[in-house]
Amino acid sequence: MAELRISSDDDQVDLRKMATALAESQGWAREEVDIWDNRRGEVIVTVDDSLLRKPEADPLHRPRHTPRDVHNACETLHREDVSLRRVDFRVLRDETARFFSAGWTVADVLHALGHRPDGVPWPSGPDHQGTAWLRARMKAWRTPNGDIRPSRSQEASQLRVISRAGLPMDIGLPEDTEMSQRPVASPAVARSAADDARRLMRQNSRTTTDSLAHRDRTSANITRRDGHR
Repeated sequence: MAELRISSDDDQVDLRKMATALAESQGWAREEVDIWDNRRGEVIVTVDDSLLRKPEADPLHRPRHTPRDVHNACETLHREDVSLRRVDFRVLRDETARFFSAGWTVADVLHALGHRPDGVPWPSGPDHQGTAWLRARMKAWRTPNGDIRPSRSQEASQLRVISRAGLPMDIGLPEDTEMSQRPVASPAVARSAADDARRLMRQNSRTTTDSLAHRDRTSANITRRDGHR
């Protein structure tokens, strides 16, 4: 059990309120901590040690960049997807390594092994297993230039940033695409959201042709007050 003591020389400071705010800022539920006063005018916050330990990252949803991480990720893929049972481990590692370098997670690769980029499930069964089938499925998640397409989790992250700002979900798409009915944010909010989206794309998608083109389309569709794009 950890104990935090809060005190102040200013009698106007609400120490209990400060302690409650501290607990909330750490994501601790009120019933998970004890807040009480002692006779010296201090407020004591007691926290279970388990709340102070950093939770382990979900192995299916964290990026894998180091060779060891990629090796462990491929072991997980081998266990989770029955169509990979007859695929040589080195082949699996070679086919997926660049996807992991582009910020994909194990869950993203599992999704790609089960679905086409348009969301349609791949056929399954004894006739759809082995090395050739693995390569065919992963090739579908590359552009004609050979770049890695954004994964499902990367696209979801980008769309969350855009939707929170009130931007149309189809921002940056060709003009003949049907326009969204979502409200458009103010220019200041739009620019901020676009900057956040670009940072996410740089972080998760690295510098593939897809991510660069999407950044260009996004910036081209935001008009500033001075009339410049």
